Amino acid sequence: MSLINMNYTDYFKDKKITVLGLGLLGRGVGDVAFMAEAGAEVIVTDLKSKEELMTSLEQLSQYSNITYVLGEHRKEDFEERDFILVGAGVPMDSEYLEYARKADVPLKQSAALFAELSGVPIVGVTGTRGKTTVTQMIHHTLSVATGEPIILGGNIRGVSNLQLLKDVHEGSLCVMELDSWQLQGFGWADISPQIAVFTNFMEDHMNYYKGDMNAYFLDKVNIFKNQES
Repeated sequence: MSLINMNYTDYFKDKKITVLGLGLLGRGVGDVAFMAEAGAEVIVTDLKSKEELMTSLEQLSQYSNITYVLGEHRKEDFEERDFILVGAGVPMDSEYLEYARKADVPLKQSAALFAELSGVPIVGVTGTRGKTTVTQMIHHTLSVATGEPIILGGNIRGVSNLQLLKDVHEGSLCVMELDSWQLQGFGWADISPQIAVFTNFMEDHMNYYKGDMNAYFLDKVNIFKNQES
């Protein structure tokens, strides 16, 4: 399925989607707005309170097809849904992700979902250090070399990956900075970017990975694990 050959609203319309983690950086807000605009039935659940999330909630006030569950998560929001859109940094051992798996509800992440739906070639860049610089260098080089607008996504502050679907056209190319959390999503989807750049691997995010460097590495290798020849 490629959005080059379909209208993205056809994919999202009437789907029941739970968004786990809205956040305050703009990416989650953009993703939720995109899906609501396309006609999805969205539940947003976040452990932060309404007061803590007020700046994000104000940006979504126009959509009547969003239900908010704030300050808590409820198991019923993770069953009988078309998929769960998981925000960055949700614990690997989250009981709600496990509940969704047991209920056969797919887990998705916005960068990987962009890759799945857009069908455009992606240059993915990861690494413990240097990925932002390398991503920007590749994006700039391709932009100058081709003279065409190159999509820039992934771990870019304030940029919603789903909103980038609006920029997709025949011949599009995308460069993505991908952190380990976003690469979890590529692993869930059994896909990898067509071109992978892995700058380096060092000890980091050990609070999240509970000191397990192998678990951290296994997320990172999703950048090339499912590549084809």
